[in-house]
Amino acid sequence: MKSGFTLIELLISMAVGLIALGAIIFMMDQFIILGPKALDEVNLAQRALVINQRIQAQLIKMGPSIASIKVDPKGKWISYQVQVPFGMNGIYYYPYTQVATMTMQGSSIILKFANQITPTQIQTFEIASDVASLIFYQPQNGSIRYKFILSKGKTDFEYSSAVTSVNLR
Repeated sequence: MKSGFTLIELLISMAVGLIALGAIIFMMDQFIILGPKALDEVNLAQRALVINQRIQAQLIKMGPSIASIKVDPKGKWISYQVQVPFGMNGIYYYPYTQVATMTMQGSSIILKFANQITPTQIQTFEIASDVASLIFYQPQNGSIRYKFILSKGKTDFEYSSAVTSVNLR
């Protein structure tokens, strides 16, 4: 009896090898297609956290001194007035008032503010750029929530603030 492989055994092993090779090529193709999209989602999630920290920092910084706060009924902007004692050498003459508005301008989240000493000098600070949309809402008195969407290519990432994220009053 001769040792070796028969023609049928060779054909079966080649078929199994081709099936395994096809599966490997399919998995690599899926990795090449889905890899950049997954990376975009991770990058957008990281950017969303940074933007959230910037928005919260602006609102929380003023939190204890906020005299009034307004949210646009359509959610396009938030406006708040800050009153803090102001003076030199520990002597406070009158409250220092600053009015600020946070809104979208183009694809940027912008903070504009002016004070009662120089009300015509409006200062502008860009909180974030390349934002698809921003919506503010006030679910209960004294708290502000917001939602923004970041977009990169065909990937969108929506971020909603936590219920207790900005508790102003």
